[in-house]
Amino acid sequence: MKPRQVLVAAITLIVGMAYPTVLAGQDTEAKESKTYQGDPLCHGGRGVYPHRVHTPEPEYDNQARKKKIQGTVVLSMIVTKEGRTADIEVTKTLTPGLDKQAVKAVSQWTFEPVIEDGKPCPFKTAVEVDFKLY
Repeated sequence: MKPRQVLVAAITLIVGMAYPTVLAGQDTEAKESKTYQGDPLCHGGRGVYPHRVHTPEPEYDNQARKKKIQGTVVLSMIVTKEGRTADIEVTKTLTPGLDKQAVKAVSQWTFEPVIEDGKPCPFKTAVEVDFKLY
């Protein structure tokens, strides 16, 4: 065996021993959940999104305002079948303070739930929260 082949074989062996389900394609923890609190998520075809009803703006934290930091925080979340937000996670950060303010604001948002087969269902989506100084 050539040195490169030995290295690849060694890495594969180590990964296989440490994470056997990953190599077998059976890593259930890495797969995204298709339910929220027992309810199946909406499939959400093209153009199907929950409509915003109440979306209060986030507040700047003092440190970011003093440093004149502007930008966008991206959040992943579930819109529940009641139209509330849940499981909010930061997927693109700006600063810890602005991230916290974005989560705080989005946790107060309400939506018209997505209707699928005549019933409301939870919907996983991402939102951008912009911070701009005027």
